[in-house]
Amino acid sequence: MQIRLTVLAPHTGHGSHGGHGAGRACDVLVTAPAGTALAAVASGLAAAVTGPDTSASGTTVLYAGGDRLDSRRCVLGEPPLVDGAVLSLQVPGPDDRLGETASARLHVVAGPDAGGVHLLHGGPIRIGRSADADVPLDDPDVSRAHCTVVVGDDGRVTVSDLGSTNGTTLDGVPVGDRPVRLRPGSLLRL
Repeated sequence: MQIRLTVLAPHTGHGSHGGHGAGRACDVLVTAPAGTALAAVASGLAAAVTGPDTSASGTTVLYAGGDRLDSRRCVLGEPPLVDGAVLSLQVPGPDDRLGETASARLHVVAGPDAGGVHLLHGGPIRIGRSADADVPLDDPDVSRAHCTVVVGDDGRVTVSDLGSTNGTTLDGVPVGDRPVRLRPGSLLRL
């Protein structure tokens, strides 16, 4: 499974440039089996944002918003370690849980990527086997560009097929190239 995480480095500036909060942000593509503990990838996430030759204090502490993550209990693919998550290194980050609860999520329930959870941002989200897809799925039954999910400004979610080989169904009903409303809890099959 692959998930994209944004890791925020702690602010290291000494000046008075509003020296609180996070500094540099680094987007990291993590490839690991679903259910991998955060502990297995934490040092790699830290090195990605701070560089390999920083003097590590030994322990990598990561936060999701203001919540410190237990690196042995938190596993990749389960909230808060889902595709698109923002983590902060060593210091608590901005607490954006209100925005997080309002966002749409796509849960992968079957296939090679089962267990993955993808946060859906506003606008069109391309789902497919291509590495360029917004939600890449490593499944031979999925077309490179399979379908598009759109999250509207009003929170309404629609899905349309992109002419995929095996088609797309929503709760068992075939989806064509015209957008169809995707309601919470619906089963989208690619």
